[in-house]
Amino acid sequence: MKTLGLEGRLDTKIDIDLCSTCRGRLALTHDMQHNTPFQYWKCPQNHGHFITFREFLREKDFIRPLTAQQIAELRQNVQTVNCSNCGGPIDLAKQPACPHCGSALSMLDMKQMERMVAQLKQAEQPRPIDPTLPIQLAFDRLAIERHFEAIAPGGGSQSLVEAGIQLVARLLKD
Repeated sequence: MKTLGLEGRLDTKIDIDLCSTCRGRLALTHDMQHNTPFQYWKCPQNHGHFITFREFLREKDFIRPLTAQQIAELRQNVQTVNCSNCGGPIDLAKQPACPHCGSALSMLDMKQMERMVAQLKQAEQPRPIDPTLPIQLAFDRLAIERHFEAIAPGGGSQSLVEAGIQLVARLLKD
């Protein structure tokens, strides 16, 4: 049984082998968001997926791999960093990735977070509703009802498909 701890390492606490709905075995799935790889465990019956917080941040492009230029710039200021995946030390002078788990160096993208917050604030703003919308919808409904009555007067027993085909043919004629 695989279990997941709070740091994202496989150790103890949460059972991630089985779907909580169908009890099917979850499959480890690898995916990409732009140039950022991430992974999660997916239910074979599509009931959902289980993803760690770190991988969620990668999926949303909040954490992304460092470019070669960013790694070179980091090497000028720092000698070692801890891996964001396993916590192991990475000697920047010798390695561009974690020697313990193979994860690429990555960073939290604050600009992406700012863009997301701005986008959410914009989506939160109430949008004006056209005051004539209810009247326009009522007119449209009457027009459609007239077209269907012309096709099947008296509420005939036509199917919806037959009525639709006749309506399209009538509209093409007009």
